[in-house]
Amino acid sequence: MTLQTKNGYPEVVLASQCESATFYTTADWLRHEIGISFCNKEKQDNMIYWQFYFGTGIAVLKYDPSTGISVCPAGFGKATVEEKAAFKMLSDTMAYGQYANLIIC
Repeated sequence: MTLQTKNGYPEVVLASQCESATFYTTADWLRHEIGISFCNKEKQDNMIYWQFYFGTGIAVLKYDPSTGISVCPAGFGKATVEEKAAFKMLSDTMAYGQYANLIIC
């Protein structure tokens, strides 16, 4: 897990370049271990964007074959205060304890 802001928004990188199968495994893990329910599932070309609610905000689990799998606020660079706060809570949840080594790709 790596926290970065190089794209203009906070983002937790869960896995670097990998196959899309790893995205689906990651989504299942988030469903079962953190209780996330995905909504608004989109696929554009080879990229996948699945939104989910966490706290008072909306986040995105995204997959890009060239960059890997990451989680970020749904508003990306235009995220609301609520989305940013929810994202911080999500990243803290994944960064500590049993979630610290989420994915190894």
